[in-house]
Amino acid sequence: MFARLPLFALVTVLGAFISANVLAQTSCQTTYTVISGDNCVALAAKFDVTDAALLAANPAVDANCDNLFVGQKLCIPCTAEYTVKSGDVCISIANMFNITAAQLEAANTDIDPLCDNLQPGEILCIPTASS
Repeated sequence: MFARLPLFALVTVLGAFISANVLAQTSCQTTYTVISGDNCVALAAKFDVTDAALLAANPAVDANCDNLFVGQKLCIPCTAEYTVKSGDVCISIANMFNITAAQLEAANTDIDPLCDNLQPGEILCIPTASS
């Protein structure tokens, strides 16, 4: 019994390390924490990405998207990135990419509700423009 404990501990640590690195290796600029009722179709629509792009950015999610769990961190893929410059505000950045300020803020959850915490040099995820 005790001989198995170190192996179990090693497997547990490796599993946590691998799952942390899977998220870190993707090129996402924003993450989303799954809440009750979420599904891939709704999340893809919310962030204006395809289901396939969402699944590709989150290899731990199965093809049927039936293994999401509350509290899970998902990578939200971006179609473009933008580096904040001095004087930028959400609406001006959104206008450059033909998206709404709400879409910009949804794709960049670190932006506060007043959009007054942008820092020059910060990289923002730019979602696709809605049709």
